[in-house]
Amino acid sequence: MKETTTPPAGDVHYHHLDALRGMFMLVGVFVHVSTLGHDRVFRGIAYASGLFRMQGFYLISGFLSAMLIGKYGAARTVRRRVAAVGAPLLSTLVLFNPATLWLTYNFHNDPNVSFPGFLRGQTIPHPQGELHWTLHLWFLIVLLVYVLCTPAVVVILSRAVPTAAFRQATAGRLRTMTTIVMAMLVFTIVLRGGRRAVIEPVLGTGTVGELARFTLEFLPYYCLGVLLYLDRTRLLAHFQRPAPVLLAVSGLALLAGDRGWVAQLGTGTGLVLTDTVFSIALVATMFAVGAWLVPGPHPAARYLADASYTVYLFHFFFIYVLATLFGFDTSLHWPTMLLLALLTIAVTLAIHQFLILRSAFLRKMFNGKFPARAGGSGRAAAPAAGPEHQVARPAAGVGHHAEFGDIEFGDPESTLPLANGRGALADAERTQRLTWVYQPRIAPGQSGNRGYL
Repeated sequence: MKETTTPPAGDVHYHHLDALRGMFMLVGVFVHVSTLGHDRVFRGIAYASGLFRMQGFYLISGFLSAMLIGKYGAARTVRRRVAAVGAPLLSTLVLFNPATLWLTYNFHNDPNVSFPGFLRGQTIPHPQGELHWTLHLWFLIVLLVYVLCTPAVVVILSRAVPTAAFRQATAGRLRTMTTIVMAMLVFTIVLRGGRRAVIEPVLGTGTVGELARFTLEFLPYYCLGVLLYLDRTRLLAHFQRPAPVLLAVSGLALLAGDRGWVAQLGTGTGLVLTDTVFSIALVATMFAVGAWLVPGPHPAARYLADASYTVYLFHFFFIYVLATLFGFDTSLHWPTMLLLALLTIAVTLAIHQFLILRSAFLRKMFNGKFPARAGGSGRAAAPAAGPEHQVARPAAGVGHHAEFGDIEFGDPESTLPLANGRGALADAERTQRLTWVYQPRIAPGQSGNRGYL
């Protein structure tokens, strides 16, 4: 154990990414309020959200996953993240989604169908409304797939980062953004073609087919997040800057396709290209703005990031509960929708503050916060034990914190994985800390990138 005044690279806390993640989650409330009717303002919000929200969310998720594997090792990270994501997914899917589907069906179709009758399938053919069984929880199902794939993705990309070709292709801002855009376009087109040729004929276009589509659609952004972490001192700095020229050009191309000025940009591959380039430019700019607005610890941003998980899990249910209680119908317009969105956020924040945070059981079920086992393994300082690695061992008697006996793993998407819960270690605001020291032993002639994680 060693005392330091500055945290090592693996312990850097990216506060602006937590703030952005919280913002992405809250935007989802406005997106799903738009399903109540056909208001142009809220439909516009939903369209705009489709250009950045899930792309940014999965990019941050990939960044976080690579960070956790570097700190704790692949096996422990996958095991804990499967529990942290899977528990809220199953709890909400079983306890809330059936009632949400029933409320949605009654709101858009026949309001006289009872809940037991709905469960027995006493519904009209081809009903209106969002009635697929996953509802908004599809993003957690996709995330679980990514979690299982993360160790392989980290291994593959960590071998590419030290190469001369990669370094040359990402030397400077212009080359970096050009490489990222081209790689993302190629990856997206290949996955899209493979899905249509291989997966869609087998799985169809139902719920399972849609889950496969979403998984492949956002996989490039997840991989980009992993890559940004692996080369965070250089690549992240290049990416995390405003991109006004790229944003303006890609935005004009997107507008030209949408308005029919250039028909080829509004359909098929042209639409995929314009959407992808604009999304990359927009997410990069949002990262830059986030880093400027939240350069360090901010209590409001941190609380919002922590509470946003609860908000997202429960918001679809309360949107339709409140709409039903107020007697709304599908003819409502944006002022009423805005009020409903704000009420939903207020109700779900209150649930987080007064119920979830006060119950260890509810934190496990709906926030995925499981305490580490007493006496369990500490941080995995290296991905594998071998003759080229040596790890400093903890000194005897340093206390139970060394083994994380009472520390919660934390928000499954937070870049502050050990800063939550009662009895947890102090977070990045501490100037003195006890840290594990990872010292790769480099043989003469070997690259310093050995043991990069």
